[in-house]
Amino acid sequence: MVLLTACTGGDPAPPASPEEAASPRAGPTAGLVAPDGRPIEVPVPPRPTGTSFDVTELGADPAPGTGDDAPAIREALATAEAGDEVFLPRGVYDLRSPHPDDEDANLLLADGVQLSGAGPRDTVLRTSFDGQEDSAVVRGTGVVDAAVRGLAITSGYDGPLGTDPDEDGPGGGPAYGVQIGEDDGEGSRRVLVEDVAVELFQRHGISVKASREVTVTGCRVSDATSVGPGGAGYGITVEGRAQGDAGPANDSRHNVVRGNRLDGTHLRHGILLQFATHHNLLADNTIDGGVLDAIDLHGEGEYLNEIRGNTITGVDAAAVALGNSGGEKHRHDASGAGNWVHDNRLRGNEQGVLVILGTPDTLVEDNLIVASSGSVAGIELRHAPGTVVRDNTVTGAGREFWAVLLTEDAGTDGRGAGAPDDVRITGNEITGSANGIAVRAGRDVEVADNTVDVSGTAWQVSDEAEVDGAPR
Repeated sequence: MVLLTACTGGDPAPPASPEEAASPRAGPTAGLVAPDGRPIEVPVPPRPTGTSFDVTELGADPAPGTGDDAPAIREALATAEAGDEVFLPRGVYDLRSPHPDDEDANLLLADGVQLSGAGPRDTVLRTSFDGQEDSAVVRGTGVVDAAVRGLAITSGYDGPLGTDPDEDGPGGGPAYGVQIGEDDGEGSRRVLVEDVAVELFQRHGISVKASREVTVTGCRVSDATSVGPGGAGYGITVEGRAQGDAGPANDSRHNVVRGNRLDGTHLRHGILLQFATHHNLLADNTIDGGVLDAIDLHGEGEYLNEIRGNTITGVDAAAVALGNSGGEKHRHDASGAGNWVHDNRLRGNEQGVLVILGTPDTLVEDNLIVASSGSVAGIELRHAPGTVVRDNTVTGAGREFWAVLLTEDAGTDGRGAGAPDDVRITGNEITGSANGIAVRAGRDVEVADNTVDVSGTAWQVSDEAEVDGAPR
């Protein structure tokens, strides 16, 4: 097992609070770092060394439509001990009954046990859940050193897929494909979700809540049955506790979402962070299209997260958004301080990076942003105090596109209104057939050492804005 290099002897103290987050001017402290700032490696469960339980030997039938295979798989999971594997050979396994201990789940993970298939093209779990609230195909609550790998999760839903973010439904299938969470205040730890494909679900394809050191890697998520308001159609989510009173045992931190692929055609958001989760890494993911913002920090205090090396294309909204104006049960506004967005490749999206509603101290650097004819802005800052935008490369297209745009934020229902104050825009390279830098609102805005070589308008600075360094 890989150990946390910065943590030894018992449960680590929680990292810095949002109020203690460093300004981006002092250098990033986001992502996989310990409370003292040292980098850490997130541990993953070791490969199985014990018994491998073949579920077909316990009565599961890999032929589709031949009965309920859930009891045999549950028997294997109950029998297995730490270090063992529950193996599903090639086939389609019909899950038609809930777990005796959890009427909303087909399968429950066990400490130290790996649930493995022959690969997502070969091993399929097909659930009969169809619209039941809080239902999950595979659930782990308070589990340690568990893994799910090498399989696909689908449902029998055969209706239309979600397309309209403003309307409920149509909905169907399970609420969650894989759900990792807490049990009586104790979060899951050191869990691996690897090479898993999820489709035909209603809320979240893969969900991680109030847990830490969970790694989601090499997975594919697509085709949510609903993308409506209230939490439907999210590809991969990492959440803290909604009430914000997490303790060390269920504090959402040090989770890794890396190397996944999301088809956003029927996803409201590709990857989402919410409820004050922090010190997570979102890296090297590919998101193609999307109904709303592809990587979304959902406007409830998410802080000191690192978003790097992702490739996002063709989204009719922002590729990366910090702050969110929605919310029915939980009203959204600003994300937390100190998030770091860097070295991403953002092509053909409505906006590359969007920071709104009072989200403070964001560092946006070294991103490659390429506009299409329908793009609006490469980097757009509204109420974004303390944001630093540096060393990005932005190529424009279209008469209305601005590489960097600062504008007033009207807020959402009275929350988060304001201007992009105390902002630094330095060292960016801006080219193409569109426009350069527009500062339509803001105070204490510094613009320096940018290269602007465009065929449109290079600079636009409002008389009301207070800008140091930009021509008027």
